[in-house]
Amino acid sequence: MKKLDYYILDVFARNKYEGNQLAVYIDLSNELDGEEMLKIAQEINFAESTFIKKRLQNNKYSVRIYTTESEIPFAGHPTIGTSYIIAKYLMSEPTDEIVLSLIDREIKVRLSNKNELDDSLFEMTQTQPEFLKVFQKEEISKQLEIEEFLISEKKPIQEISTGLPYIIIPIRDIESIEKIELKSSKLKEFLIKNEIYKTNNPNKLSTSLFFYTEETYEKENDYNVRMFCIEDNILKEDSATGSANGCFLAYLLKYTSNKVKAKIEQGFQMNRKSYLYLDGKIENNKYEIKVGGYSKIISRGEWMI
Repeated sequence: MKKLDYYILDVFARNKYEGNQLAVYIDLSNELDGEEMLKIAQEINFAESTFIKKRLQNNKYSVRIYTTESEIPFAGHPTIGTSYIIAKYLMSEPTDEIVLSLIDREIKVRLSNKNELDDSLFEMTQTQPEFLKVFQKEEISKQLEIEEFLISEKKPIQEISTGLPYIIIPIRDIESIEKIELKSSKLKEFLIKNEIYKTNNPNKLSTSLFFYTEETYEKENDYNVRMFCIEDNILKEDSATGSANGCFLAYLLKYTSNKVKAKIEQGFQMNRKSYLYLDGKIENNKYEIKVGGYSKIISRGEWMI
C-alpha cells in the first residue's frame, strides 16, 4: 500500500489551536489525480487542503488547492501554510522567497526570517485586484435580512477579487459585528439573484461576504473582521481568510489611503483567534497587495492511498 506524508498546521496563528486549520500532502511523485485529491480533502474536512505535486526549481513548487467541493485557483491560508511546510521540511536550506505555482498563477511568498521558521512571518503577494459591483446598504440589508443600522455608511459596499471574490461590508462597531447572523437560504438566494453563485457566475466561483469594523477586541489590532460563505450547500464562517483580507487591503487602499499597514483580528467570534498582517500601497495605478501570517505545526503522519 502506498503512503503519502502529510502535515496538519494552524495558519495565521501565534499559538497552537488558533488560526485556520490546514492539511498539506506531499505528492512529489504525483500519485494522486484530481478525483483522489478531492476525496482526501473531503475526508480531512478542513476548509482547504493542499497537495505539493512537483519541485520545479530550488524555490518553486507546483501546488494544488482543494476545498471539500472542488479545486480552487487560489486561497490565502493554504498559500502561507504550504510555504511554511516547504521551507521547514522540503528544503535543505530555506530561501528568503518561495514561489507556489498554482493552476493559473504564481504566488510569491517572502520569509521574514529563514533561520527561525517558527517565528518567521510568511508574506504572500497577491495579484492585482478587480473592483467589481458596488452594492447599496438597503439592498444588502433587505436581501440578506441584516438589520440596516448595523451597516456603517462611512465606506461603500463593494465586491473585490484578487483571485477569489468577496463583498466587503463595513459594520458600525464590535457590538454590531457580533450581531451578524445569516441564513444559508437567504445568502444563496442573494448570490443567485446577483449572478455571483457558482452555478450562474461565469468564473464558476461563489462570492463570499466579508464584514469589518474599526473597533477591535485587542487594542493593538486595527480591524475586526468576519467572513461567511456557502460551502457544501451550507453556511460556514472562516476563522482566518488570507484571500479575503487581500481584497480588504485593496479596498482600504482605494478608499482610505494609498499606503496601508494593518493588523487584522479574525476568528475571535469562533474561539479561533487569528492574526493577519496587511501591507500595501498604490504606485502608478498599480496595487501592491501583501498579506502575511505565522504558522504552527500540529501533527504529521502517513496517509494510505
